[in-house]
Amino acid sequence: MKTLIIVDDELFFRKSICSLIKKQENYEVIGEANNGLSGAEIVRELKPDMALVDISMPVMDGLEMIRSLVPDCQTKFILSTGYSDFAYAKQAISLGVKEYLLKPIDNRELLDCLDKLSREIDSEHRRQGVISDYYQTRSIYQKHMALNFFSKAVSGSCRPEEFTVLKKQAELENADWFTVLSLKLNSANTTVWNWETDLALCHSIMENICTEVLHETYKHLLYVDYSLSHQYIILGQKDSVCDISQLETLCEHLIKLLKDTVHIPVSIFSGTPQYGAQGIKASYEEALSVQHNSSYKNLTVFKYYSQEQLSPDIDITSDICRELLLLLRRKEKEQAIQYICTTFNKMQETNCHIRKIRLTAAIFISALDDFITECGCSHIEFTALQNALDSYRNCENIELLKELLTDTYTSVLEQCSTSAVSGKTSLISEIQDYIALHYMDPELRLETISAHFFVSPQYLSTLFSQESHTTLSCYINTFRMHKAKEFLLQQTPSIQNTAALCGFTDPGYFSKCFKKFYGISPKNFLALRSS
Repeated sequence: MKTLIIVDDELFFRKSICSLIKKQENYEVIGEANNGLSGAEIVRELKPDMALVDISMPVMDGLEMIRSLVPDCQTKFILSTGYSDFAYAKQAISLGVKEYLLKPIDNRELLDCLDKLSREIDSEHRRQGVISDYYQTRSIYQKHMALNFFSKAVSGSCRPEEFTVLKKQAELENADWFTVLSLKLNSANTTVWNWETDLALCHSIMENICTEVLHETYKHLLYVDYSLSHQYIILGQKDSVCDISQLETLCEHLIKLLKDTVHIPVSIFSGTPQYGAQGIKASYEEALSVQHNSSYKNLTVFKYYSQEQLSPDIDITSDICRELLLLLRRKEKEQAIQYICTTFNKMQETNCHIRKIRLTAAIFISALDDFITECGCSHIEFTALQNALDSYRNCENIELLKELLTDTYTSVLEQCSTSAVSGKTSLISEIQDYIALHYMDPELRLETISAHFFVSPQYLSTLFSQESHTTLSCYINTFRMHKAKEFLLQQTPSIQNTAALCGFTDPGYFSKCFKKFYGISPKNFLALRSS
């Protein structure tokens, strides 16, 4: 049903038109006014589909009323007048008025006029629907292309010719050198957003603000909506020159803007400019190195990768963090504390450099921080951890540092054991994020995932089943099947390509899994969709 308002200073004329419209099923009068000023207010408030407006009225005439509303107004105007004046008609046409009726108005002529405008409105709505669908589909496609480009590049499996195609799809074809920024969302500190219901909105806000702030300096930019708490930005440029101070200023401004205006706390970790597809992987790994070696996981900071931070005399690997996390996950508190003492004792025996000592301490604190997150506890409760983070660099010798860390571990682990834990652990959420990024990898399975997260396959299998109420392999298969359905609905790929996109090397096995999951083969599914 189309809505209509009547703007005319003649009361009996308005009532006559209202009486006529009431008898029609397709139209409804939702407002009246006796002058142009009041009529304009009604149009702004009610936004009717159509308005029948008299030209000659007190306070404000019909032409002035329409002039005050265009060009933003979507209402279709019909002018009525008792004078057949070409000058009026000429002004009406210039204002976009669709119809011009002479009084006394013939009922049939008015209804024909309304029907004509109604068809125009329907046509515009259909056109807007098509445009809206196009931009929505285009947005989904662009996000998928960005994620696909990023996944291929960081996996190191991108061939040169494939990289050229992917660069063009991601609108980075004019860039040769790439810098990767890792954005870490810190949900623990926000009090404004509900991280479960508002996450998609937060990601959209972040993308818009990041793009606006960075795009003026970095013309070739790709924003990758990666997971619940991690986003990435690929900055493309023609050469390897990078003004670190400028990048730092931009990122610190971005962090402050996100925190102060939209209350989204973010830390940004940057790699260095690297060349080509392998360069994206290298810069990505540098950004992750800075992020994982940062002791400030729950603050909003910017950190840039520096080779000096990982100089040859500092031989620190992931073994320390991995071994310690394994002990913590197995609830072997005494063994974990003994591991810390043994590590520092060896350092003392070999006269290790102070940078290695401090970096090792930072890794121990970071491991405990990760374990708290995995337990689902709030970091705000653990003042001992914050105290260790603030004071470990001030310890004058290894003995004092060892004492600080062992006391911190004892206090935090006792507090963890008594804290109420609810919901899914962070480790399971991270694994699900990892699956969402790597589901297209045929090698994605329990063993590769457990190796990536430094846990034993048995431990991961048991924990995942307990937390998710399904097996890991079943979860991966379900995720792949949902993705397969999305691809088959949104695009028109071959079944072989869809299988490859979902991590299946054998299209026949993919079809078997698809039919088992949905009760219909991919071939019949496509046929059903087409019909």
